[in-house]
Amino acid sequence: MLASFEPALLVAMRKAGAIAAIQRIFLDPSTADYTEKRVLGQAIGAAWTNGPPGKTIGICEGFETAAAYTSLTGIQAWATMGAKRFHQVDIPASVETVILLADNDAEGRRARERAAETYRRPGLAIETEWPPFRMNDWAQLLKR
Repeated sequence: MLASFEPALLVAMRKAGAIAAIQRIFLDPSTADYTEKRVLGQAIGAAWTNGPPGKTIGICEGFETAAAYTSLTGIQAWATMGAKRFHQVDIPASVETVILLADNDAEGRRARERAAETYRRPGLAIETEWPPFRMNDWAQLLKR
């Protein structure tokens, strides 16, 4: 019996620098649209990171948004891989400012509120930046 394989994008999620989980984004072979997302491993506390943290990091829902924000601003941005995990990233003690970069929709606004409360600690500034021009996320800005 032959195994069947589905095309997928695999996204590593790190916690303290080590891979803790993999988000598998399954793709339709005809359209390349995603059909489903599944996480393998322990995603709580983990994030997709595009480098070590600086004194300031952004927190985004998706890795495309995080990559776009970093490209546009030069500020390191991490992705929680979904609004439901937006408040669950382990923020390193060396970080002084977190910029919340939630998607500009109802779920994103709720996720931002919860994250602002969860991440609050002495010595950590929490800011929010919404995407410009009523866009849903920062990745859309690069598509203009």
